[in-house]
Amino acid sequence: MAQRRNRWKEPGPVQGCSTFSDGVRPPSKWPRRRWCGVSAVVAIAAVATAAMAGGGMHRAGATVTAVRPQVAPAVIVRSATASAAAVTGTSVQLVTTLPPPVDPHCRLPVGVPSTARQVVNVDATGTAARVDLLELVDGAWVCTRENMVGRVGKNGVRALADRVSGDGTTPAGIFPLGTMTAPDGQVFQFFGNGADPGVQGAWRQVQSGDCWDETGGRSTYNTLTRRSATTCTGSDEYLPAITEAYSRAALIGANMGPDRSGDQPGEVPHAAGIFLHRFSYDAAGNAKPTSGCVSLAGLDLDAVLTALVPGQAWFVITT
Repeated sequence: MAQRRNRWKEPGPVQGCSTFSDGVRPPSKWPRRRWCGVSAVVAIAAVATAAMAGGGMHRAGATVTAVRPQVAPAVIVRSATASAAAVTGTSVQLVTTLPPPVDPHCRLPVGVPSTARQVVNVDATGTAARVDLLELVDGAWVCTRENMVGRVGKNGVRALADRVSGDGTTPAGIFPLGTMTAPDGQVFQFFGNGADPGVQGAWRQVQSGDCWDETGGRSTYNTLTRRSATTCTGSDEYLPAITEAYSRAALIGANMGPDRSGDQPGEVPHAAGIFLHRFSYDAAGNAKPTSGCVSLAGLDLDAVLTALVPGQAWFVITT
């Protein structure tokens, strides 16, 4: 019996198909006419050839299969960083695979200073907020901890210029990590009744007599003063007595510093004692709104506090 002729002739073309310089055959399960009619595709890990004999193809940084002009256009699939390939005498379509879209909450908010390296982005709805920690990593802003559940003021969020101390709102705006000088001369950005979680700035362990002045019209408004529990009253906060929420906290620099409003008679006391601190809970175990601060669950709070660096960290509070 005569030897049966091989169905696929090499190296010559078969029924109008291209010649493959490496002898690649169509898969045996494909009908010949189906294989010959398909577009030439760069199957990144499947097709193997670097150059076609006779100058039929030129490639740079990608492996391609060439087709003759009479067949369908070649399709080159590549990553966003791959080089394009040019196929002589063949129309080429580039299909680029793009990275997944960036969550809008993980984009750097407009207005943040160029010196920023960490941003706590607080997007509030009512008394709840989505909180994201953004950090500059290898020249790009990324969320290093995202979609944290936070709480804000019991009356929501209001622009700093439109609020007054005691109105139950959290000030909206862009604020630096705050710095305070205590009556004993200690300069700090973080404080707490509990243990230091490992912050990168100065930590103040709350002491007996630490009173945050929140009474407008006094020169000590929105500063840490030294008073006894019996004289730190009214709207002022006696820090040693607030053990749960102020187990650890960071200063949000809203209306802080020598240019703050409210430290002179007749000035509007826009904000005092605005902190990032731990949740307070009601009897049912639910996180409560704050009096004007931003709060987080313990593990989220620790992750944020330990990432912030004085001079580099900013808070963006929006609604």
